[in-house]
Amino acid sequence: MKTPKDIVREGYDRLAGAYRKHYQSDHETNYPNWLASLALLLPPASKVLELGCADGLPTAHILSQQFDYLGIDLSPVQIKLARQNVPAAQFAVADMTALSFPDQTFSGIVALYSIIHIPLPEQPALLKSLYNWLKPNGYLLCSVGTDEWTGTDENWIAPGASMYWSHTDASTYLSWFSAMGFTVVHSDFIPEGNSGHTLFLLRK
Repeated sequence: MKTPKDIVREGYDRLAGAYRKHYQSDHETNYPNWLASLALLLPPASKVLELGCADGLPTAHILSQQFDYLGIDLSPVQIKLARQNVPAAQFAVADMTALSFPDQTFSGIVALYSIIHIPLPEQPALLKSLYNWLKPNGYLLCSVGTDEWTGTDENWIAPGASMYWSHTDASTYLSWFSAMGFTVVHSDFIPEGNSGHTLFLLRK
């Protein structure tokens, strides 16, 4: 029986470049603004980690021009595309919940629409790891759920591409972040379809 992570990996492998094409408008509008806000807060050439980098566009392309960037994705197909699209950046295939870095390694961490692919019971420990990996006054830019929901879509973006999501509501995420020691710099509701996601910019 497939695990949630199997579904996510196989879904993004199957989608390949169709994922970016589907979200191209959002990637060309929202993403540059979000990343520019983050970049202004980070020291030049500092280390930045992205969880769920997909094909490297636009985040890796933008951030790798100013920072020591590392992108992680569960999908080997997406990482192959990322290496082609942004050859100057560093990428690795990995499960974000199995990563290990020394404390205070990164000045910034980006996780846009990626944490919500992790089963909810695993998310608090992951978020605590992100806190630990950040330097003091480091920043986490992430998008998480607005409403609580766990489920799958059997034909997401393209026929035959299944996908899994799991997230709690925005107020619960906020309580987790606060308990860990994060300060909310900014939060915003990002509409999508009949619902949407919540974007957080957090400081350690």
